[in-house]
Amino acid sequence: MRRSLALALCALALACGHKPPASAQNPKLGKPVQIALPTDAGDMASIPPGDRKKVLLHFFSPSCESCRKKLPALVDKRDEISARGARLVLVAVLGDHESIDQATAALREWGVPWTFLIDQSGASRSLLGVGRVPSSVLVDGKGKLLWYSPEDAAADEVVDAIR
Repeated sequence: MRRSLALALCALALACGHKPPASAQNPKLGKPVQIALPTDAGDMASIPPGDRKKVLLHFFSPSCESCRKKLPALVDKRDEISARGARLVLVAVLGDHESIDQATAALREWGVPWTFLIDQSGASRSLLGVGRVPSSVLVDGKGKLLWYSPEDAAADEVVDAIR
């Protein structure tokens, strides 16, 4: 009886255990990546940064309707992201007819007046295997791509991926 109770409790504990969300498929997973992009202020930023901290890159577009909801929800989780040892970095993916000013205005309209990196040519998306916006990727401090967000990932699931 005691053994059955112990087994039942173990099974319950395992069933209630929290497992991070699985990564979406990405050919770059587990491989080292390194990118340098300009910021909206005109400086260059490198990923990974020199401080060896994990980076959660969130790709958005100023004209993306689903970005309007997902990006602010993720930014609201920035303290949790930081507590898990990562830094949230926004990357504006600008199409041919989109500008830095439009990205700045979109972020302001969404309640997120943050600095961001600019991917005008799609180079970082290509290097990281990012096929859509919004998307998030987690890169470790050495530059290895650890996780790529599933298309329907909510902000809580993105945060849970940071281990």
